[in-house]
Amino acid sequence: MKRVLTVILALALTLGLGGCASMLDHNYTVVQPHEDGPTSDGDVITAENYQQLEDAVIYFVDQGMSYGVVHLSNYTPTQSDVEADVDAACLYAVQEYPLGAYAVSYIKPQTSYIVSYYEVSVYISYRRTQDQVNSIVSVTGTSAIREELRDTLRTFGAEAVLRVTYFNEDEEFIQELVRQAYYDTPEAALGMPEVTVSIYPGLPEGEETAPGGVRIVEIQLSYPEDPELLQKKKEKLVSQLSSAAAHLEVKADQAGIRTLFDLLRNTAQYSLRDSEGHKVNTAYAALVDGRADSEGMALAYQLLCQYTGIECTVVSGTLDGAPWYWNIVTLADGESRHVDATRVDGFALQDAELAAQGYQWNREDFPSCGIQPASEETVLPSDIPVPSEVPVPSEIPTPSGEGETLMSVGVLGKEK
Repeated sequence: MKRVLTVILALALTLGLGGCASMLDHNYTVVQPHEDGPTSDGDVITAENYQQLEDAVIYFVDQGMSYGVVHLSNYTPTQSDVEADVDAACLYAVQEYPLGAYAVSYIKPQTSYIVSYYEVSVYISYRRTQDQVNSIVSVTGTSAIREELRDTLRTFGAEAVLRVTYFNEDEEFIQELVRQAYYDTPEAALGMPEVTVSIYPGLPEGEETAPGGVRIVEIQLSYPEDPELLQKKKEKLVSQLSSAAAHLEVKADQAGIRTLFDLLRNTAQYSLRDSEGHKVNTAYAALVDGRADSEGMALAYQLLCQYTGIECTVVSGTLDGAPWYWNIVTLADGESRHVDATRVDGFALQDAELAAQGYQWNREDFPSCGIQPASEETVLPSDIPVPSEVPVPSEIPTPSGEGETLMSVGVLGKEK
């Protein structure tokens, strides 16, 4: 280990890669070169001030080392004594340095005085494997976080660990991004996963939001069904779409989105549950099993639009005060319209028409659709009531006076 450390340090010095945040350039560290970094003295790291001592401990963490040695030469303590400085550097590495806060269980230093210098032996215990550390993905900005979450959801991954720069948000912010990413990936939206978010380092005591800077964000996902089963469902759904490819060659105009609207309504009937009492809130339920609630119909229409290259999004709002889902589709000419495939007259509606019929949604988050309503009332996702139990059909407002189901017809890609 000492010989390897010597070679690595010699190479780093040759290339001039000393750094305050890290002594080597990793995909999860920020490198800020300076001239006064710790130096190699054979098989140990030499530090002459506190910053170099802190950098040395961080270097050990970056390398995943369980043991490292630092020589403090010509060292003047910044605190009461050398041991206090050593403790402070180790505490910073395990509590405030993002990778240390995420990966390190504890750091145990031992300090001894040898003739003219102090020798600090640093023992590090980890609570993450090297594979977990290597899987950390560096991102900057909300869009990049959301894209990584989409990729994780598409494969039904159990976790995503991101190194996020300029991050000052909290756990609820990430949970909302997971929700958005879920509706962005309708082919894999086969049941909203439970989400657990941990941010490293955590919030300072007494603070409600984290200060700006680098954070490692760990997102753990627990799905309602076994991921292997979900993968098979996804493959079957995609296969079903492929079998109906001839019906999906449409343009992003009124005629094109009408074709998709009619295709979905001729494939799936509106229903709250299947014959066994299970939820039917997925595109799979609509396009494979042939029945779905408003969420499942909206996801199915979103998937059809994505398959044909038409811009579309799922809207989560309320209808007469109850949770409801539909779509906003944007045409090639830039105009946007609402589509609610649960109802026969739910095609190409404008904002004013939808609001007049009891729909509410946060209009700040979505494109405007034609004529605007007189009132600017909106409903935020946090304001949407979530019933403790799934209501029976009689408790759900039925669009346009229709019954529990709309049209009982064949499944997409099959003869009726």
